[in-house]
Amino acid sequence: MDKNSRNDVMEAQMRKARSIEKLKLHNVPYIEHLPVIETACKVRTAEEIAQRAVACLFAIQVACDACSGRENLKRSRKFFDEKIAEFGVGSFLTHKEKRVLTEKCTNQEFVNMTWKYEAYWVLLWALGIVEELDYPAQDCDCDFAISAVAECDGMEDFMEKVKLRGIDEILDETDLIFRYNWACVDARIQGKETPAGLNPDVVYERHYGLNWLIDADGGDDWDNVSTNT
Repeated sequence: MDKNSRNDVMEAQMRKARSIEKLKLHNVPYIEHLPVIETACKVRTAEEIAQRAVACLFAIQVACDACSGRENLKRSRKFFDEKIAEFGVGSFLTHKEKRVLTEKCTNQEFVNMTWKYEAYWVLLWALGIVEELDYPAQDCDCDFAISAVAECDGMEDFMEKVKLRGIDEILDETDLIFRYNWACVDARIQGKETPAGLNPDVVYERHYGLNWLIDADGGDDWDNVSTNT
């Protein structure tokens, strides 16, 4: 093993140790043998993350409108179709997002899309727009999540808000959420209550967003990000 590889291993182990200290602080169960998050990973550009965030938000908003009443859907789709053009993110929409924006969907498909608010929140954090990822017990601030884009005249205006976080900070949060998600999954498997006030849906979606940021599964597919624990 060369010097750089040894340093990467040490850094990953130290990251894991810091995460475990935070788990202990909140009395979150953990296992010592859960692996580390690899230091060598994909580093996404600010533009790539911003395009993903804005495209995702527009699909989320249509899904929210559909959930509040199907009579709102046609008007909502027209409005956000115009926003997609204004921000130039049409080519960045995923298959599932295109379905929500243009096709007949089940109620569950719309509900699933609304939960992507929490993954989108992670993208805003990575872009430096959300100040911190707090303990994952409560839903994100949806009003702030919307205004982050709604107050902008287009992608160029949105990008002026962006200050991309470093990969070390992103890896720290990815390692921590990995261990939070293990605690939630283990509790579900054991038929126990989710521990330490964690919201398992929020934890899952944050894990989803963070794993996409580092392309943890190598699939580079927002619709199908792995959150294995």
